[in-house]
Amino acid sequence: MRASADNLRPNHRLDSPRDDLGASKFPLCREPWESYYILRRGILPCCYGNPIIAPMTEYAACWNSAKLQEIRGYLSRGKLSPYCLESLGCPIVQRVLAKNREGRAEPPFAPLRRPLILGFINKLFFGIPGKIRRAIKRA
Repeated sequence: MRASADNLRPNHRLDSPRDDLGASKFPLCREPWESYYILRRGILPCCYGNPIIAPMTEYAACWNSAKLQEIRGYLSRGKLSPYCLESLGCPIVQRVLAKNREGRAEPPFAPLRRPLILGFINKLFFGIPGKIRRAIKRA
């Protein structure tokens, strides 16, 4: 029997929750642990980073800075840090935001509920003149 790529391929899908190959134990993004970008304008924790976290001359101290530790802490818990949420060009941020939009039960622009007393005041002051205006137009 000849071995082919079809015979070596597993019979189950890798994206099933049963067999994620340990991917769920990893942080959301590993970039802040593996490298950071030193540019003339400053240091960025990833290639999609928007605000500078330190000047270029402080590259050694920046690796364990409070800002980078905060970003790592959020990512290790499976959440996006406020810094990451500012970097909308990142595909990981886009994927998480899209997943959050899909899982939301209410529409993205749900009307606000106001207390009953405000509804009463609104009808009292704004509803009656509207009714009077419509009655005058009809006459």
